[in-house]
Amino acid sequence: MIGLEVCVNADDLQNLGRDVQAARQGGAVRIELCGQMQQDGLTPSVEAMHIARDAFADVPGMLVMIRPRGGDFCYAMQDLLQMQESLYQAAECGADGVVFGLLNAEAELDLGPLKRLVDLAHQLSLPVTFHRAFDALRRPEVALEQLIDLGVRRILSAGTPWDSGQGVTAGLQRLGDYIAQAKDRIEVVAGGGIHQHNLAQVCEHLAPLGQCWSVHSYSALLEEGRVSQARVAEMTARCGPAK
Repeated sequence: MIGLEVCVNADDLQNLGRDVQAARQGGAVRIELCGQMQQDGLTPSVEAMHIARDAFADVPGMLVMIRPRGGDFCYAMQDLLQMQESLYQAAECGADGVVFGLLNAEAELDLGPLKRLVDLAHQLSLPVTFHRAFDALRRPEVALEQLIDLGVRRILSAGTPWDSGQGVTAGLQRLGDYIAQAKDRIEVVAGGGIHQHNLAQVCEHLAPLGQCWSVHSYSALLEEGRVSQARVAEMTARCGPAK
């Protein structure tokens, strides 16, 4: 699979429907609905989920971020209970999938709570994407196998350390390693500074390594703060339709 996933800011409810429609009409295969983008994306409101579902119409691919707070990805029991409730809300609002990630203090997967959340998501018919907490892992190659075993559908990664400030072009070698290791058992979503001017480089590097990958973009698709259908369409054409 090669296609474009668009991150959509859910905080501006007045313009949210328009932004989601622009992504859909531009040819995005998925949207990732996030609140509080200044905190790298938190769980959106229930109202935002409803608006986005209506705007994305009957097209599958509306994903909802499940992240209760900013900061690290090590969650206390209260956070986990909030995440569980958000999973139920996303399902009730018609989401097609959810996006979350859990780590422990050793920068490894927090496997017990993670498995419970993944199992609940599957019970609610919500495929799971493990977000860029993947880039904060101490041993991502080990975690990749664990996520496959858990039945996670996708991982989102720039191939660079989470707190490094580096974008996807600096992580192409590692992203290629993930795709090669995954052997199409899990989709690798390349994200983190994807824009019109580096997309060809990303695709050229990753295309020979496997079929199960896609790209994710946010700020490059905005025009005056709103999602631009023309920019989405341009990037969709460059990366190719999903297969």
